[in-house]
Amino acid sequence: MKEENPWKKLKSNTVYENPWIRVDNHDVLNPAGNPGIYGTVHFKHLAIGVITLDKGKNTHLVGQYRFPLERYSWEIPEGGGKIDIDPLLTAQRELLEETGIKAKSWKELIRLNTSNSVTD
Repeated sequence: MKEENPWKKLKSNTVYENPWIRVDNHDVLNPAGNPGIYGTVHFKHLAIGVITLDKGKNTHLVGQYRFPLERYSWEIPEGGGKIDIDPLLTAQRELLEETGIKAKSWKELIRLNTSNSVTD
């Protein structure tokens, strides 16, 4: 696998920004060397989700209406945390806020990048 970046940025500019996200437009040369554009979204907070498991091996979901989807969504408890704060503290806060549950023990399962074709 090549770790070298095959894309070349020619010019970048911010087209939108608010307290949670920044959207940038990039003029690029793609891996084939052809000119193109690429849009990226930068999140200003970490997204942190919690999967609970109680003594009965049950987990807990929360539901809410999601504006971008225009529908109700069942989800694991999740929320945003500041980059410079321990993600565990955010996970604990979100679980308590969304479910009223305080976990006795915690284990980090995974760190991953979702929507990594357009977000960093």
